[in-house]
Amino acid sequence: MDADLKDVYLRITQAQFPEDVFGYENIILPAPTLLEFLAERYDGLRTVTDPRQYSNPDDIEAARDATTLLDRFYEQAKRRIEEYVYGIPGYDRVAAPRGGKTFQIGASVFSVGRKLTQGDHTTLYGAFMERKMDSVRESVGDVVVKIAKCDEHNDHARNEARILSALHKREVPQWKHLPFVLGSFQSGGRVGSVQRLVDGYTLTQVRQHDRHRKGVDRKHVAWMIDRITSCFGYVHSQGIVHGNLTPDHLMVQPHNHNVIVCGWGSAVQDPARSGERVREAAAVFAAPEVTQGGQIGPWSDVYSIGKTLIWLLGGDPEENSIPDRVEEPVQDFLLRLVAESPTSRPDDCWELYDEQCHIKDSLWPRKFLHFDMG
Repeated sequence: MDADLKDVYLRITQAQFPEDVFGYENIILPAPTLLEFLAERYDGLRTVTDPRQYSNPDDIEAARDATTLLDRFYEQAKRRIEEYVYGIPGYDRVAAPRGGKTFQIGASVFSVGRKLTQGDHTTLYGAFMERKMDSVRESVGDVVVKIAKCDEHNDHARNEARILSALHKREVPQWKHLPFVLGSFQSGGRVGSVQRLVDGYTLTQVRQHDRHRKGVDRKHVAWMIDRITSCFGYVHSQGIVHGNLTPDHLMVQPHNHNVIVCGWGSAVQDPARSGERVREAAAVFAAPEVTQGGQIGPWSDVYSIGKTLIWLLGGDPEENSIPDRVEEPVQDFLLRLVAESPTSRPDDCWELYDEQCHIKDSLWPRKFLHFDMG
């Protein structure tokens, strides 16, 4: 068999799921963007499996078989992308034996597993998602069920779903920095949502790692600043203020240098017009106007970003002290973010994104650095 055809033929014929054919990465992007990536990969494989380019009868037959399967996987992949479930972790396994709690939202069935973590307002459980397809259950993969601890916290859960829904109304690259809600439900009087599983480490977990206990290297913090300012540039353009950004609400994915911003239950939308107030905020990382009843806005998140990054570098966020090993341009950049007066702080994260790019390029060559959490 032709060598190139053999590699593709084995890949396709041994696959069970479209992710096995077209590649897998747990990242959420708008469907049109992912469909473009998918089409490019499909076209590349389809070129190899085109029977017309072979003269050997065995190659022709193998190419036809591979093409039939490839087309089938392509249609499955398109459907999974349009349902925002392509690439979910655990896509390649089946649900555990049933017997625990299950519930259904539309055609989706969720088998609830172990408790993952518990916050002040919500509890997170692991779950496995399946889809009912013509009375047959199709495995989708691992997801998270997030439910209010009691009905007194329902508003917090509803607010997070509302804010994330607003942030996903526009199809932008910044989706990859945000949790994605697959559905909402109510159980026993408590409000909950099902979200795509975010695989990564909170900044709190990062600092607890032996390698990073004294602070994360500033070259790694640099790419994290890049992702955070990009995300909040978009968030603020939609009139939304997080208001309660802490190290627990920022998750990093070392393998692809992604940062995901979580914890939107206290966020507000158009606070100057709506009069909404941040429901709660961690004192050290929250801007004074958030905790003292002042006018909140993008500048409030800028303050929290600065405090969090100072802490991440191994500094003291209460005293705004930054280790001497951090280059002066980076220190100056961060200290501007944590000015006490809102009017003395930057309030445009898109401008901060451009500024941090300039600072990085002036200090270090652009290079992907492995972030060790092993």
